[in-house]
Amino acid sequence: MNTDYIYWTFSAAAQSISAFVAFLLTGYALVHSFMEAARQQDDSLEEIHAALRSSYHTRLMVLTWLTGAAIILSLLVVYFNRADRPVHGWILALVASGDVAAVVCGLIFVVSIVDPRKYQKAAEKALEDAPETVSGTTAPAAEFFDAVLHLERQMRDYLKAHDVYVPSKGAPRLSYTIRQMIEALFQNEIIERPFYNELVELSKYRNLVLHGHVDSADLAMLQRVRAASARIRELR
Repeated sequence: MNTDYIYWTFSAAAQSISAFVAFLLTGYALVHSFMEAARQQDDSLEEIHAALRSSYHTRLMVLTWLTGAAIILSLLVVYFNRADRPVHGWILALVASGDVAAVVCGLIFVVSIVDPRKYQKAAEKALEDAPETVSGTTAPAAEFFDAVLHLERQMRDYLKAHDVYVPSKGAPRLSYTIRQMIEALFQNEIIERPFYNELVELSKYRNLVLHGHVDSADLAMLQRVRAASARIRELR
């Protein structure tokens, strides 16, 4: 019985998977650099990028173990295969299934990292995974953003009126971002740590709602934004 096809198939599979993983990691590094550049230009993407990095790391770890196992098993099939004693058919089928699974999972990962809706999907998932911000009652997203804009205006007016220095981050902008203003208020000892943490949490929720393109926001978060505006107004 000629078993040359077994040698060729599984040695080629190991080489192909190795090359595929190398191209995959190179492509991911390129996409990651683009994401970091986008985050530097828009700090509202910081929470989204954190969620994406966590998700990508988990999936890459699983994919790495899967492809590593596929390569090793393919090489073992080549090593133990003999003309007078070929590897059992069920072992060949099992290893071949692993090779196919590694390639399919890699392709799925590639499609996910180039998905133009990845920011929206990550924001939606982050909102779903944050039960502490969900009261069960919703309000229109437009009403929530109106309240956030009012909060930003209150902080900006205070900083300008008191000539408070705001450290820049990334490329110059025409106006300060909400995160910059929160940091300025805290670093200049205008607000204390508990209120600073509250503003940061509201900013994170605002970013998730913005990039998630959802139609409604949590009513409790809306009320917290309005309460924060009132506290900034009291500072003035």
